[in-house]
Amino acid sequence: MALPFIHQLKEKVPESEITLICKDWVADIYENHPAIAQIIPLSKSDIRGFKGTRKTGKSLQSSELDIFYTLTDSFRSAAILWWSKAKSRVGFHSQMRSLLLTDVIDLPKEKVHRSKKYLYLIESQTKTGDSIGIKLTDEEIQWAKEELENMVLEFSVALCPFSVAESRSIPNKKINEWLNGSNQHFLIFGSSGDSDRARSLINECAEIKLTNICGKYSIRESMALMSQCQFTLASDSGLGHISASLGIPTFSFFGAGDSEITKPIGKQTFVINKEVYCSPCRKNVCMNTKEHLHCLNEITQVDVKSAIQSLNLNP
Repeated sequence: MALPFIHQLKEKVPESEITLICKDWVADIYENHPAIAQIIPLSKSDIRGFKGTRKTGKSLQSSELDIFYTLTDSFRSAAILWWSKAKSRVGFHSQMRSLLLTDVIDLPKEKVHRSKKYLYLIESQTKTGDSIGIKLTDEEIQWAKEELENMVLEFSVALCPFSVAESRSIPNKKINEWLNGSNQHFLIFGSSGDSDRARSLINECAEIKLTNICGKYSIRESMALMSQCQFTLASDSGLGHISASLGIPTFSFFGAGDSEITKPIGKQTFVINKEVYCSPCRKNVCMNTKEHLHCLNEITQVDVKSAIQSLNLNP
């Protein structure tokens, strides 16, 4: 969701050299982006505790940053800005961190999508869907085409059913219901930690063509493979955002999360959300003891097929 901000910042100050500072596990997503001159990845240890945060902030002093924006609302991020000694330190008014910033921006009073919220930092209200998304190289795309050919897969569909939050992960029985009768081949994307869940899904969906590639490829390779899929079916997760940013038709299933704030952004995105009485709860574990995961269980195969058909795709 930071890509529209990066794009608009470069548009606003074209002569700028943008250094992106991010967590190491997302750094590869921003590789090859035309607006980014440098990427500085931070590990967990880099921002652990007072010493780690101070050391990271001071290490950025050598970069001699003129303007340092923090998109998050955390106190830690503002502390890193302060220790970096950047001339201008810009962030939102939150968590009693205003003294660490030179330019304090009020949080939006109305509910806005997170990507649009970030644009308040640079006073830009450009449509976020018009921004440059994830950029793959020609070599990466060619590799993905050849890899899918080697797997003897044609017209594949990306399936991203898992999430770090139990309340956002799609139950196996719903996948079986939604995809029942489909003749397409579904690639299951996820981390290496999702492999067991993917195998369990395949066992429960014996009549559906499923291939588990969880943890088998790097982030860049996974994105390249996803870029060659017809469309993506995704839980409320990071992979859904990646798919949308790649420009692939993306269908995201929401319930616990607030789609008005965190839905994927892109020109071909579709949110399926039944907006049941307990949604959005914004909890990582479903607390509905009477109707567990009611928000996701209410979504039917008809809902899924209708959404896909709305983009003139073949389910």
